[in-house]
Amino acid sequence: MLKRVAIFKALDIEIKKQRGSVAAKGNYRGHHSLKEELSQGTITIIAEVAGGSPGLGKTRSNFKASTHAKSLIENGAKALSIATDKFLYFGDDKGLSETRSQVKVPLLRREFIFEEYQVEESKILGADAIFLMPALLSQSKLVDLHKLAVAKGLDVVFEITNDEEIKRSIEVGAQIFCIVGRNLENWNPTYDKSIALIKKIPKDSLIMFEAGINRLVQVKHLHALGVHGVIIGDALLDDFYPGKRLASLLKGEEPPVKKIPKVKVAPTPVVVPPPSKAPLAAPKATTKVGKKITKEKNSSPRKDTGSRKPGTPAHRTPSTTAPKGKKEPIMAKKKAAKKATKKSS
Repeated sequence: MLKRVAIFKALDIEIKKQRGSVAAKGNYRGHHSLKEELSQGTITIIAEVAGGSPGLGKTRSNFKASTHAKSLIENGAKALSIATDKFLYFGDDKGLSETRSQVKVPLLRREFIFEEYQVEESKILGADAIFLMPALLSQSKLVDLHKLAVAKGLDVVFEITNDEEIKRSIEVGAQIFCIVGRNLENWNPTYDKSIALIKKIPKDSLIMFEAGINRLVQVKHLHALGVHGVIIGDALLDDFYPGKRLASLLKGEEPPVKKIPKVKVAPTPVVVPPPSKAPLAAPKATTKVGKKITKEKNSSPRKDTGSRKPGTPAHRTPSTTAPKGKKEPIMAKKKAAKKATKKSS
């Protein structure tokens, strides 16, 4: 999956560059620190705002980020992760810029960052923080992107899935880590395995956790383990009213049981009976207008062409040759020979 993301993003970035600088299309509106929000002492609820996810696919049509953002904040979200990635999260840049103009909470841009251009773009669109994924970037690129983001006043969240990525992030100077509770190649959940990574992150760092969170008991458990913020995504993305769903989750209500889609069974094939062995009746002739033509029993005789003997019915023509596959009788051959000699004489 990550290889596909890299290919798609390379093309997407190139198209954006050809269209011109994003700086001419936006106006950044202040800064709301994600780092400060995570340092409040209580666990920060970060709601995902997207049109879908890699695990669920597309869940909403005519998706408008700003509409869902307001509802989520009213029902307990202290920060938002706004998807601009259109390949796996079905978001767009417009959703982030519109949301920025309407809310005053930290906005984390849900995007796969590969180039410096995207860091500049994130600032202009109104993001307060960005994700960097060591799994997608070389160490030198990770250093360059982090350095530029800090210079632009953006908080940087390092998404990690294993020990090696934690070490690489520490070398860069990471302060905010987000543990991804999924396998990034097939998107299968790894919640229990991923929890073990919490102890391997420096104690003076801020820790976030994402993927597989759909119950309040999980949020409390993660907070007890030292997590400062959780991103709630799929539990909200497949709900028509994500704000109400978040409110019920934070009250401790169990998530609704999703109905299993009915399997579409192919219709039973119609058995066509074999054709009857009885001889079919000859079709009745019809005129062009569809009227039936009735045959008379005694049809009028054809005109004599001179090739038949007197007394021979008009509709019959004497055959001088035997049917195919049958031998002519000997007497017929002799008669034919006599006729031939008479004509020659």
